[in-house]
Formats: sequence, C-alpha cells, structure tokens
Amino acid sequence: MTSRPPSNDPLCNCLALRQASRYVTGMYDQVLSEAGLRVTQFSILYKLLGLGPMTVNQMSAELVMDRTTLTRNLKPLERDALVTTGPSEHDKRERVIGLTPAGRAKVKAVLPLWRRAQQAFEDNFGSERALELRMLLRAVVETGIHDVEHEPS
Repeated sequence: MTSRPPSNDPLCNCLALRQASRYVTGMYDQVLSEAGLRVTQFSILYKLLGLGPMTVNQMSAELVMDRTTLTRNLKPLERDALVTTGPSEHDKRERVIGLTPAGRAKVKAVLPLWRRAQQAFEDNFGSERALELRMLLRAVVETGIHDVEHEPS
C-alpha cells in the first residue's frame, strides 16, 4: 500500500502558487469591492498612474498577464471611463492604454482600501515574511522559466 500526501500538502509548485494567489486575491477583492474594483483592475490603474500610458503589450509584460486577460480586465475600466485605449502614434496596430482624470481620482480614492488589505496581509503573515515573499515571487518571475522549452518524451 502506498501512502498519499495529505491534500493540504501540495507537491506541485504551480498548484501551491495558484492556491495562495486565489486565497490572497479573494481577500484583496473583498476589501476593494467597497470601491467597485477588483485587485487586478486596481493594479492596471496603479501601473498607469506610476508609469504613464503604455501599449497593451507593455502592460501585459508589466503585469505578467496574457493579452486576452488584460483586455477582459480593461473593458469595465473603459466602460467606467477610468482608462482610454486607442491606436499608438507610432504603430496604428498597437493599442495604447491611458489613465483618465477619473481613473487618476479612482486610484487615489482606492489607495486607502488597498493599504488596508496590504496591512491585513502583513498583520497575519508578518511584515518581514511578506517582504521576503515578494522578493521570492519576483525572483520566480525573473527566472525565465516561462521561456524554457519542454523536452520531448
């Protein structure tokens, strides 16, 4: 008889990361729901506030998000006039995302809620551990593993 690992002891790195991501995202979404935003939408607005207008490809790379998911998250932000999208001046095939004045005001209004979620996470997980986790997760993104070709079987 072979022993099975407990169901709460994931052996798959991807599963463990996805479970943690869904768990933490749910908490941030709950806190930000007071402002009518999801954390992914807030991240888009926040990036635009800090970095200025960017192409869909640039934003996709910044958020490590595929273009389809990004486009799906942009739709309600466009509908609510928080962002604009339009053709790039340099390449009409590329779309540029920009933050509207209403979008800028929304980010500033939502920042206290985001800070509350951030603080709740750090209160429960520990500030030093949270910093270490962010650094470790950034290192995961920077490994280049996404570009590794699979070996034939």
